[in-house]
Amino acid sequence: MSTFVKKWVVAASIPALALCASLASAHHSAAQFDFSKRITVEGTVERFEVKNPHASAVIAVNDAKGARNVEYEGHSASHFYRAGYTRDMVHVGDKIAILIAPRRDGADGGFIQAFTVNGKTVGFGGLSPETGKPAADAATAPAK
Repeated sequence: MSTFVKKWVVAASIPALALCASLASAHHSAAQFDFSKRITVEGTVERFEVKNPHASAVIAVNDAKGARNVEYEGHSASHFYRAGYTRDMVHVGDKIAILIAPRRDGADGGFIQAFTVNGKTVGFGGLSPETGKPAADAATAPAK
């Protein structure tokens, strides 16, 4: 192989590698959450977005640590819809109870396992936010 061809192959590979690296860094692992623990958090919805690659919520929480906004993440939009979520279910200002898998580092935040808002429950793996156990009214979408 000539030197010219080798240089061309190397030069052409750099943008492809950069693209792959940026796509890989855009995805993050759920390893930061402790799925062996369940905590129920209550608060007021500041933001609730169900879209891909995953849902996110910001909840105004007032507990022993004080008043603050905490961000939570959840499953993909398809998981939410299969579990019974509808677009008009959650609004800014609604009171919400969220069952989460907390962050392993103890920081605020967590992964949404179930939630109840306006008398309706959405639970992944059939979990209830009130008990952390399977609930008859929670759908049985697979837990992450």
